Amino acid sequence: MTVKMGQMRTPAAGMALVAFGAIGFGLMPLFARTAYADGLPPLSLLSWRFGFAFLCLLPFLPRLLAARRDTLVAVLAGAGYMGINLFYFLALQRLTVALTVLILFTYPLFTILIGWLGFRERLTWPNAVAALLVLLAAILILAPAGFGESIDMTGIAMAFVPPAAYALFVHIAARRLSRMAIPVRLGGVFLGGLIAMLVLGLVIDGRIVAPASPAGWGATVALALLSTVFALGLLLYGAPIAGAERTAVAGASELVTALIVGVAVYDEALSGTMLVGAGLIIGAILLAARGEANRPHAD
Repeated sequence: MTVKMGQMRTPAAGMALVAFGAIGFGLMPLFARTAYADGLPPLSLLSWRFGFAFLCLLPFLPRLLAARRDTLVAVLAGAGYMGINLFYFLALQRLTVALTVLILFTYPLFTILIGWLGFRERLTWPNAVAALLVLLAAILILAPAGFGESIDMTGIAMAFVPPAAYALFVHIAARRLSRMAIPVRLGGVFLGGLIAMLVLGLVIDGRIVAPASPAGWGATVALALLSTVFALGLLLYGAPIAGAERTAVAGASELVTALIVGVAVYDEALSGTMLVGAGLIIGAILLAARGEANRPHAD
């Protein structure tokens, strides 16, 4: 039994956990668009998403109440980030799955820039090259051939908000949330997301709509369980075991999964510039992660 437990904590096992979690994230466009087809508005969908996700954390409620300060920080971080992440689901209504998810994966550029400009982190050569690769990828992806004849600039602007917000959230999480127990971190973030979506839904839409069919309920529950609790839980558990570089490699399965969903389910065409852009983004993630792994850390 001891050997088996040791095997479960190898870098390869951690990498597998992250990869499976990232696949869950990559399925978000499929679940979201299924719910939209059922007549569910984005704010209602996200309210149900975080409501079901928080219900899964109810067994840990005593721990959340015992760590009130940490829980409050996680709630505020979750409300801010998840509220802004609404733009990802709004962009999915206007853009193709491939274009939306490729823009989302420009987050390494924002992460590096925010760390350098906002938190005075040293700009290393690997990070600088990674940032340039992502910038080049964004130019290729947003070339006219990348999204067809009609250019939805509003949708593109919406799609760029989540990667910038995620980059800021990564820095906040590394400096504050990483010290929390995983149940407290997840429970607080889910509760914050639920509060933000309920408030926005009631203010903007005037109500929270329930799914109208079994397909709508199934997509909503799948989004909450597979693409939220399952995906984020595996990521938080597997990343410390895998390490930064392997986590980056495994996390790329989200991008691959989402692109496959767009092609297989929605018959979306992937242009050559999109494929090159995706390759540059994956290369940038690996380069930045390698630079982070080789950087000396203070204990």
